[in-house]
Amino acid sequence: MENQDSLDRTAHAFGMTDLEFEERSRIEREISAQQVIRRWQEEEEADWQTLRDFEETCKSRINPDDIDW
Repeated sequence: MENQDSLDRTAHAFGMTDLEFEERSRIEREISAQQVIRRWQEEEEADWQTLRDFEETCKSRINPDDIDW
């Protein structure tokens, strides 16, 4: 009986059943995880772009003939 009361309160408070609430929570966690991954990818891409820009800057300042290979 206690469990049913809890389910009834969940359904009343959130306008959905416990299963719908759990599914919604699962989806929200998944979306949140995807956003974190996307943010990491964007930061990594920004780091790579900074490195490429730095390399281009170095190439423009160094005369290749001056490098002793």
